[in-house]
Amino acid sequence: MNESPMRVANAPVSFGVNEILPDDAWMPEPDQILDMMVRIGYEGTELGPPGYLGTAEQLRERLSTRGLALVGSFLPLHFSRAERAEEERVWLREQLRLITEGAPDGSRPLAILCDGFGEPERFAFAGRIPEHPEAWLPAERFRVLMDNLHRAAEICRAAGLEAVLHFHAGTYIESDAEIRRVVEAMDPALLGLVLDTGHAAFGGADPTSLANDYHELIRHVHVKDCDLGVMAAVKREGKGLEEALDRGVFTELGRGDSGIDRVIEALKVHGYHGWLVVEQDRWLRRDDTLEALFDAQLVNREYLRTLGI
Repeated sequence: MNESPMRVANAPVSFGVNEILPDDAWMPEPDQILDMMVRIGYEGTELGPPGYLGTAEQLRERLSTRGLALVGSFLPLHFSRAERAEEERVWLREQLRLITEGAPDGSRPLAILCDGFGEPERFAFAGRIPEHPEAWLPAERFRVLMDNLHRAAEICRAAGLEAVLHFHAGTYIESDAEIRRVVEAMDPALLGLVLDTGHAAFGGADPTSLANDYHELIRHVHVKDCDLGVMAAVKREGKGLEEALDRGVFTELGRGDSGIDRVIEALKVHGYHGWLVVEQDRWLRRDDTLEALFDAQLVNREYLRTLGI
């Protein structure tokens, strides 16, 4: 029995269903993924790409019948692009309705705000941002980013959902310096922080240091392991995010270099009692199987059990 105050969830992205790489060779069906989560012992799930788990009614039915909580929804918006703000706020409100109407009774899902993808230089130089100032965000766009981030958080709170910021590879909030710059400019009355251990390591940050430095802001944790050997090879070859994902940069827990055990210990010390969401961003190939996906997520759950979770 898990006596930890931290509960463990998973997410469709661990099974190859993601917003970043929609051209995977194939994707599992929603019910296949949810059934595997239940068999392994996960207690909740994130939403995945909006619509993947169906309409609000279908979402509620799918999760309720399996006893799974809805713990959050990943919501990427191009915060530094003023010209896209109004259009994306309309989209955000639509997704918030899906979340609030589809969440099973007892769920308290978070609105997980993330800077948007699609900036070519950020994809190209992902993992190498400190060495490429041409890809850094100009000061005037940083102000736009912060204003739009705070506005999005206000919209989430008005819809009854707590908002959290998710830093992420391939966005303008990736490197250690970028993460800290944004977090220290955030209004903590409006939003908290998602600690993503894999994306922190990918961008060159120390996940344990972030856990210690910003523990008062952390409301949600994505547990992800990053293979820095893969990162080093990708950097040497001048490749970007897609190549890193294709080579399996995010590996099973305990097999990478994110220091998951140290992060969990830091979270325990600081009294974290929210969700731990196992996320293993995957790019599916034709020879991948449902059995392989199940086995990988079983490994991840068993690893956390060795840490008392």
